[in-house]
Amino acid sequence: MEHVNLITGILLPYFNFALFLGLCVYFFRKPLTAMAQNRRKEFERAIQEATKVKDEALRKNQELMQRLRQLGDEVDAIKKGAAQAAEKDAQRMVADAENLARNLIEDARRMADAEVDRAKNALKAEIVNQVREAVVNKIKHDLKPADHAAMIQKKVGNLGVLTV
Repeated sequence: MEHVNLITGILLPYFNFALFLGLCVYFFRKPLTAMAQNRRKEFERAIQEATKVKDEALRKNQELMQRLRQLGDEVDAIKKGAAQAAEKDAQRMVADAENLARNLIEDARRMADAEVDRAKNALKAEIVNQVREAVVNKIKHDLKPADHAAMIQKKVGNLGVLTV
C-alpha cells in the first residue's frame, strides 16, 4: 500500500506536470512562433520606413544644393538666405531621420534580444523537463522492488534517528 501512495503521491504529479508542459509546447509553439515572426516583420518594416525617410531627406538636400548652384548672381542675397535656411532644414531633417532610424533600430534590437532571451529560457525549461522525465522513466524502469524496499527502510531509519 505504501508503494501505491509513493506512485500516486509523488510520481503521478510529476507525470501530470510533464504532460501539461508537453501539451503547452504542442499547442502554443506555433502561435508564439507566428507572433515572433510578425513582430520581426513589423520591426523590419519600421526600419525600412526610417531608411526611406532618411533617403528622402538626403535627396531633398541634394535637390536644394543643386538649385542653389543654378541661381544667378543677381539673387546672391536671396541665395545666401535660402542656402542657410535650406542647409539648416536639411541638417535638421537628416538629424531627425538619423535619430529616428537609430531609435527604431535600437528598439528593434532590444525587442529582438528580449524575444531571443525568452525563447532561450523556454528552450532551457523544455530541456530540463525532458531530462527530468527521462530520469523518472529510467528510475521507474531500473528500480527493482528489492532496491525500492531497501531505500524505504533506509529513509525510515533516517527518520527515526532525526526524531530521537
